[in-house]
Amino acid sequence: MSSNRTLSPTIPSTASEAFKYPPPQVRQFHRNLTAELDEKNDRLRTLVGGSYRQLLGTAEMILQMREDINVVEEKLGNVGRGCGSEVIGRMAGGLGKLQRTTREGEKAEEVGWLARMKILGMCEIVVGTLLRRRTQTGQEGKGKNLVTAAKAWVLSRLLAKSLSDSSTRRSKEDNDLLEESKRKLATLRRRILRAIERTLGRTSGEDNRDDLVLALCAYSLATSSGTKDVLRHFLRIRGEAITLAFEDEHESKSETTAVLRALELYTRTLLDVQALVPRRLSQALASLKTKPLLKDQTIRDLEELRLDVCERWFGDEILYFTPYNRHDDLEGSQAVETLKGWAKKADEVLLQGLAKVLHGVREFKAVVELRTKILEVWIKDGGKAKGFDPSSMLDGLRRVINDRMVDLLESRVSKLHLVGTEIEASLGAWRPGFTDVHQSLWDEEMLEMGISNGANLFKHSIVSRTYGRSDAVSRAVKGYQMWRHLIDEVNTVLDQLKKQRWDDDLEDIEDDLSLESRNTLLSTEDPNMLQDQLDLNLEKAYSALHQSISSHLAIYKDSEHIGQISMYILRILRDIRSELPKNPSLQKFGLSLVPSLHEVLASTTAAESIHYFSKRFTRKRVAGRGLWEGSPEMPVQPSPATFKFHHSLVQSMAQVGADLWSPAAVGVLKRHLRSEISRQWNEYLELSKEKAASQANEVKSNDTATDGGAESPDTSEPSQNGTNEVADTEKQNDILIQSLFDIFVLQSSLEVTPATEDELQLLANTVELKVALEPPVKKRLHNAAREYWRRTGLLFGLLG
Repeated sequence: MSSNRTLSPTIPSTASEAFKYPPPQVRQFHRNLTAELDEKNDRLRTLVGGSYRQLLGTAEMILQMREDINVVEEKLGNVGRGCGSEVIGRMAGGLGKLQRTTREGEKAEEVGWLARMKILGMCEIVVGTLLRRRTQTGQEGKGKNLVTAAKAWVLSRLLAKSLSDSSTRRSKEDNDLLEESKRKLATLRRRILRAIERTLGRTSGEDNRDDLVLALCAYSLATSSGTKDVLRHFLRIRGEAITLAFEDEHESKSETTAVLRALELYTRTLLDVQALVPRRLSQALASLKTKPLLKDQTIRDLEELRLDVCERWFGDEILYFTPYNRHDDLEGSQAVETLKGWAKKADEVLLQGLAKVLHGVREFKAVVELRTKILEVWIKDGGKAKGFDPSSMLDGLRRVINDRMVDLLESRVSKLHLVGTEIEASLGAWRPGFTDVHQSLWDEEMLEMGISNGANLFKHSIVSRTYGRSDAVSRAVKGYQMWRHLIDEVNTVLDQLKKQRWDDDLEDIEDDLSLESRNTLLSTEDPNMLQDQLDLNLEKAYSALHQSISSHLAIYKDSEHIGQISMYILRILRDIRSELPKNPSLQKFGLSLVPSLHEVLASTTAAESIHYFSKRFTRKRVAGRGLWEGSPEMPVQPSPATFKFHHSLVQSMAQVGADLWSPAAVGVLKRHLRSEISRQWNEYLELSKEKAASQANEVKSNDTATDGGAESPDTSEPSQNGTNEVADTEKQNDILIQSLFDIFVLQSSLEVTPATEDELQLLANTVELKVALEPPVKKRLHNAAREYWRRTGLLFGLLG
């Protein structure tokens, strides 16, 4: 209630006082008191529950203690009963009787046989355990385990021999059990040798040489081998490891690992043998003979053998056995000779394996990366072996790698013939109107093309149509570009080779001259040799492609489609020449074919225009005679035929593709036009001259006949025939003047450099002689023609 007073001081302390207040306030008093009462009830229930659980735990503990006390009392009672004087006496008597029984008589022999048989079985278990054990001390622990396992195996062999000597007095079951143990010993020996081989074939680890010494000691114990045999075995294992490295990695498709593994085995073997043989290995083998086998602490620490109990039944032959393997049968000169003989064979195996691995590498860049890794490994360890010339092996590695890189260069460069094959295939399947189609930039297909994803397709189509790359041209050009990408990759790799430097670590002290010589070999001579080989192969490949294209042109020179074929070849040559390598010897590729191709292009393009223009040579009057200007009147614009000739010519040029009309091609076209137009115009003039001469002869003969048969007409009256002759002469003179103006326009439009006196100039001279213009008039006519072309030349842009 005190808390209620604190929370609500107005709450009365008695019921009589509460009813002095109004009913709402009395109900509020009631609610507050009820809530406080419920809260106190909850607290009491919590306290009671916690105390009850604690009491239950205490009760359970008391019951457990009672059970433990009963067990302890029972065990103490048993101990007390077993420690009685009578019991101890009986046990001492039985133990003495047992010892007397096992020391003499048949019983002693039986117990000894059983004890040795038991230790033999435990040796088998111990050896298997040691071979499977993985210690936390790394490779050194494995080497110690191998030596211990070999010693345990030697002990088991001694026990088996001792049991075999007494097996004649044993039962068949015992002999069978002994034979089974011998078979297990043979299996254990093979397992020990395999474990030793794995250790000898391993090159990683900081303490690997200590591990190698222990493994070689284990091999000596397991096979009773001396230093010479141990060394031969070690070299044989390393040689087999080098061979297997290539075979295993060939199956796993890891060429780099195979070569580096084999090279590391080779270099580490040279260094390991020089570090271990003969001194260190001989000392290690000699340490095995310093004390009997059973005095070795590593054997006595094997608790599973229970040597402290069972060695009493072994006999002196086992107790005092000491390994007798030789440790002084290898001299330094013999070790050097053996190692050099092994190194010579290992060189051949390593280089043959490297060549085999490289034969399976198809990428030039992969070969170069492998070369870098191989040379880094060799430079790091290859020169550390004493008495061996590192340059001999380095030259062998360079020779094998360079041969493979040259083969890849030849193979990669020779693929240029695929461009010629594509050209041959296109020519063989030539379809007029389809293979030679030239699409315009203004086709509806272009206007309807989407421009999503950066408009790549649209941009590609614009470039293809601008450069006249039809499907046939694109196939050949793409094939060439893919091949060119491969060659660029080779050039990039060769540049990287030239920038490589092959310096040792700062810890290694090497003659500056040898460093410079090695850098010269690897970073200068080899890349230069490869670059020369690449240049030579490129020259041969481009020459072969040039001859291939030339032979195709010779085959199709009489074809009706030779014009379109020439345009096809021109476009391919143009795109190939735009991406030629920088070799000076390749810059003339295809140039000898271009003039003949331009001639065919010009004749094909201009044939229709020339044919149309030649028909207009026979004109009878001058169109636009009323537009002549000046005094005397002279033409100021060419004839319609000349304008149409230019117009049709430019249209023909545009139809075959504006990309073909390089300055050289336009020059060839102009020379061809000047020659053909002059030739045909001269032929027409000759025919006209002959025709005029024949007509004159006819007129003369007619006049002669008239004079002889009739009176001459009155000369005072003008002759009608004379008037017609004058008119015809004026008309003919106008035609010649117009023709001369046209020729001057043609000279301006078909102007070539360097300017020479050709057929068109001779034609102009011929016409000038017939017209017989005064020099000022002739100059005015010539200037008018040049001015006309200056003003209208942009209409015929391709001719510019």
